[in-house]
Amino acid sequence: MGTDIWFYVEKRHYRREYQWTDGRLIEIPKSEEELNNTACWISADRWNVNPNHYLYPEEKISQLIPSDPSLFYSGNRNYDLFGILSNTRNDHDLKFISSPRGLPSDLSPELLEFAMENKDDFYDHSWLLLEEILQFNWDERFYCDSFMEYRNVKQTCSDFIFETIPKLSALGDAKDVRVIFWFG
Repeated sequence: MGTDIWFYVEKRHYRREYQWTDGRLIEIPKSEEELNNTACWISADRWNVNPNHYLYPEEKISQLIPSDPSLFYSGNRNYDLFGILSNTRNDHDLKFISSPRGLPSDLSPELLEFAMENKDDFYDHSWLLLEEILQFNWDERFYCDSFMEYRNVKQTCSDFIFETIPKLSALGDAKDVRVIFWFG
């Protein structure tokens, strides 16, 4: 059996406060620390109500299911990409962004409930900020034993680089967009 990736996206939202001053609505200035302390991560994925949650309550199935699991990442199994994201299935010893970090403690409620369902079947839960993904050197070359040739990461991960990263970048500042993923 092969390994698949479950890939989700969250965006950080900041609590802003306003006041009326001289007939205009003015934002109350806050320090970056104050903004970060009141920020929360919200799922950027689309969700549907899961009818099985209501039909089979004894199974404790999540209330929501992704309506379009390929909204941000539509690629197939790509072990080179999996290796780069979290050193999972890194058969070519590629440089990687981070080892698996587990799920973040401030995960959005929808995604937390969904991630906890069938958690025994999944492994290497992790997350990355878009900022980290953009900083990675996607021009690395590596030797592929199977084909006895040198390959370029940009070529083997082209779907992710040219489709997923632009979709993520469109969501906002790179420090305010993160991907949550796991394998199974």
